[in-house]
Amino acid sequence: MKSFKQFFLEQQENKFVILLPGGYKPPTKGHMHMIESYNNNPSVAKVIVLIGPKEREGITREQALAVFNLYGINKLQKVTLEDTKFDNPMQAAFDYVENDPRAEEFRGLTFAIGASDKGNDAARAERLVKYFTAKPEKLREGIKVGIPPIVKALAINDQPISATTIRKAILDRDLNTIRPLIPDNVRTEEFLQIFNK
Repeated sequence: MKSFKQFFLEQQENKFVILLPGGYKPPTKGHMHMIESYNNNPSVAKVIVLIGPKEREGITREQALAVFNLYGINKLQKVTLEDTKFDNPMQAAFDYVENDPRAEEFRGLTFAIGASDKGNDAARAERLVKYFTAKPEKLREGIKVGIPPIVKALAINDQPISATTIRKAILDRDLNTIRPLIPDNVRTEEFLQIFNK
């Protein structure tokens, strides 16, 4: 008969740690859709949102964190928000797998860059696998990489949701543009207050 530990390890095998690196200046309804989709996927053990340091049109990492909190990110059991020193999302993901001590906690799981069916998202996920396949010596013992489940991108009127659009709307105080770009349970005025500070 299998021990509980053996059973647990077998259940964890082939489970994913999804890395979602980006600026998130600010997070949108589309970002939350992606994060929630992975949080709710049984093949995913952990979702790590890596937030870059660079300000974008005056929006800071601290404001991005405040928006995530307003959206209720803390209610998602598998999700953690972590900082990265890299502005480039690919560099952030590669470094996390190759060097970051925080990754050690997830030995035995398969790291993947989260991807939607929008644009070249899936190609970014493939780049991680190709890099470590070509340079296996860079992959720490017990850490694997793979292609994640692909999430159906959220769109509004067949248009992808853009952080650039929402940044402009914040500057213009354009509530009508902001409203469909943030989660339905969030008040637009409360969202805008974060950027008044």
